[in-house]
Amino acid sequence: MRKIGIGKRLAVIGAATIAFAGASAVTASPAQAAPSDCANYLAARGYGGVEYGLACTLGSLLPTLCTTKLTLLAVPSATADAACRLADD
Repeated sequence: MRKIGIGKRLAVIGAATIAFAGASAVTASPAQAAPSDCANYLAARGYGGVEYGLACTLGSLLPTLCTTKLTLLAVPSATADAACRLADD
């Protein structure tokens, strides 16, 4: 697992908190969103941990936010795009 700074961790956790609070009225059905597919895709490529899982969960609500958070966590943009598409399926 790659080490990341506390600033990036706080940014991801803060964004997740805001997204969940702002999206409390919006729910995605399990058939539409698959954050676990996103997290598994990332884990298979060496990116695993709470921060990545939160980004994938965000991807089920807002794919652009997922991609942004993953690139802040040093995930290559092509990998982030593919993972976030899995979360949004």
